[in-house]
Amino acid sequence: MALLQSSWDSTSPLGSFGAVYLGKWFNTDVVVKQVLTNQADRENRRQFFHEVNLWASLNHDNLIKLYGACPEGQPFFVCDEGTLISYSQDRIQFPTWRAIWEAAKGLEYLHELGIVHGDLKGNNILVCDGTAKLADFGLSVFAKAGDSGGALGAFRWKAPECLAGSGPTLASDIYSFAMCMIEVISGDFPWGKTMQDAAVVANVVQKRKMPPRPNGFTGSQWNLVTRMCSFDPQSRPNATALAHLLWKFA
Repeated sequence: MALLQSSWDSTSPLGSFGAVYLGKWFNTDVVVKQVLTNQADRENRRQFFHEVNLWASLNHDNLIKLYGACPEGQPFFVCDEGTLISYSQDRIQFPTWRAIWEAAKGLEYLHELGIVHGDLKGNNILVCDGTAKLADFGLSVFAKAGDSGGALGAFRWKAPECLAGSGPTLASDIYSFAMCMIEVISGDFPWGKTMQDAAVVANVVQKRKMPPRPNGFTGSQWNLVTRMCSFDPQSRPNATALAHLLWKFA
């Protein structure tokens, strides 16, 4: 990548797989995401190239555009900037539900290709030129245990079956997307920011509870969230049905 044509601002807190920098690349506002991975590990390096090639092959209005990547040193990606949460909080007239629907269309596209996002959180739904786009799909393989953002980045958005030890699936993405909806509408993390991780797991896995209903949801909107959070993954709507159901709120 032509890094000499770029300039980066200060880093934001670590995400679930690395540091995030705001900056410009050829006069375009971008985000640089630095991946936390051991480049001495040949498998990690192979996985990085796999994710770059996968991401670069995708083309949808509601997926973040990948401008480039660099595997040398600590590998990084360069992509569009913005977050849905900041947009919805800073702009009173921002069409939040339309943006949620747009993000669901991006998820539908991924799922139609058999791609599991695996790391859906509010900060992975970005906004570019007023349009919501998904980011960081497939990058959860780079998540580093003990990461400073790892606990909140994992437990509060994960489906019960994933908290119980299963890997991410199309159905677990739907549950995680419901947690994103709660986060965007409430302006807070699912289960809040103070509940301990063990308590989150106990509530979700053992007690089969959902986060409390925040202000801002109508009855029909919350009913959809409830369906998306079904303890039985097979009872959750798929991404196509979800996008269709969200359209009436958009």
